[in-house]
Amino acid sequence: MRIKNTFTVAAIAVAIAVIVTIAVFRNFQTVRAQDQLPPPVNDRISFGSVGLTAGQTLRVSVTNTIMPGDVGLPPGPSRVNMTFRYSNGNLVRDSRSGEIVRRTVELSRGDTAVLDLDYDQLPPGPSRAQVRPVIVVHHAPPVGDTNAIPYDSAVPSVEVINDSNGRTQFAMFSHPAVARGFNPQPDPPSPGE
Repeated sequence: MRIKNTFTVAAIAVAIAVIVTIAVFRNFQTVRAQDQLPPPVNDRISFGSVGLTAGQTLRVSVTNTIMPGDVGLPPGPSRVNMTFRYSNGNLVRDSRSGEIVRRTVELSRGDTAVLDLDYDQLPPGPSRAQVRPVIVVHHAPPVGDTNAIPYDSAVPSVEVINDSNGRTQFAMFSHPAVARGFNPQPDPPSPGE
């Protein structure tokens, strides 16, 4: 009788262990590791505030400087979002339609995209509006070549155009490292240099 009880207890223990094991492993989900390449990082390019008055248009441009024949660089296209913000951070809306003044484009190699903001699009207010362009670049991930060179291909510029004659009154051209902030900063030259 004692042997029969021992076998019964052992059988019950084994059955419980099997049920617990099945229950535990049944609830596991398959997890996949991240690819070898890190996910693409979006670049946010912000400019300082620019004054805009009646008879002027603020233009922001972004150029993808990778040319079609360049090898070893990301293939593109890069998705680019361009907007304008007031000095308080609010997005600029067209006073006529109420829509946010923005443009989203797929910027292929060698292409340029432009977004204009005419002073007349702004709601009535002060005679001078302070706005700043903001650009967000979503880089295309490298395809195939895991040793592709990371490359800042989106080069922005800002200009204020006189509406009456089409001439540029003010322009700011920037290298991506300057627009994004170069980090780490280089050491200053020594006094003997």
